[in-house]
Amino acid sequence: MTSTLEIIQPSAGLDIGSTELTSLTSFIETFPLQGESLYSIVFKRNSDIVQTQKARFAVVNLEKILTATFAVSATSGFDRMSLRDLSRQTGMSMGSIYSCISKKEDIASMIADIVRLSSELTRQHAMQSDSIWSKIEQSIRFHLYASTLLQPWYFFLYFETRCLPQEQQRESKKIELDGIKSFEAQIQDGVDAGEFHTNDARMVANTIVVLLEDWYLKPWKTLSPWKANISIEQQEKQINNYSQSIIELVRKLLVDS
Repeated sequence: MTSTLEIIQPSAGLDIGSTELTSLTSFIETFPLQGESLYSIVFKRNSDIVQTQKARFAVVNLEKILTATFAVSATSGFDRMSLRDLSRQTGMSMGSIYSCISKKEDIASMIADIVRLSSELTRQHAMQSDSIWSKIEQSIRFHLYASTLLQPWYFFLYFETRCLPQEQQRESKKIELDGIKSFEAQIQDGVDAGEFHTNDARMVANTIVVLLEDWYLKPWKTLSPWKANISIEQQEKQINNYSQSIIELVRKLLVDS
C-alpha cells in the first residue's frame, strides 16, 4: 500500500502554500478526500490490493463496498460482517467484490490509510501558519472540518480497531498517537519560546485529541453537524462554536494559567 502523500499533489487538493481556509465552504472546495475523488484516491493508493485495473469500475465498486461497510458495521459490528453481507448490501456479485478486496481486513486497511492521509494533509496545512498559537488553532479547526466530511471513516477506525489483527491495531492506534505527538510538539515549541506555561505538554495535547474525537464519536454530545437536512451554514456555526470552546480551554491551560 502507498503510505506517502505522493498521490495527492497540492494542486489537486489543499493549497499547502496558503492558510486562508478559514471557512468550511472554502475547505470543502479544496479538500480532495470527498466524492468521486476520494474513491479514486483509495483505488490509486491500494493498487497492490485491488485486482482489477479498470479504474472507473473499481472506483464505483469501492464506493459501494465502503459505504456498505459503514452501514453494516454500525448495526452488527465489523467483526461479524462477512463478504456475503457486503454482497447483499451492495447488490454486487462475490466476483465483483473479490476484484476489489480479497478479505474484509483489506477494507480496514483502506479506511485507516484515508484517515491517516486526512490527518497528515490537515496537519501539514496548519503548519504553514505564522505563529505557534495559530498552528494550534488551525490544527484544531482543520481536524474538525476533515472529520466532519469523513465522519464514518473516523468513527469506524476508532470503534473497530479492536477487531483488527494486531499489526493493523498498532497502525490504527499510531494515527491517534501521531496526532497527540504533533500537538505536543507545537505546545513544547510554545513553552520553549516562553509563550506557553505548562509542565505537561503531553497531557494538554492528549486533552485536545480527546475533545476532537468527541466531535465525530459522540454527535449527541457535541451537537455535531452530520444530521440530515442541515445546511453548510449550520454546520459551520456548530464547528465554530465547538472549536472555539476547545481553543478557549487550551488558552486557559497554556496562556492564562
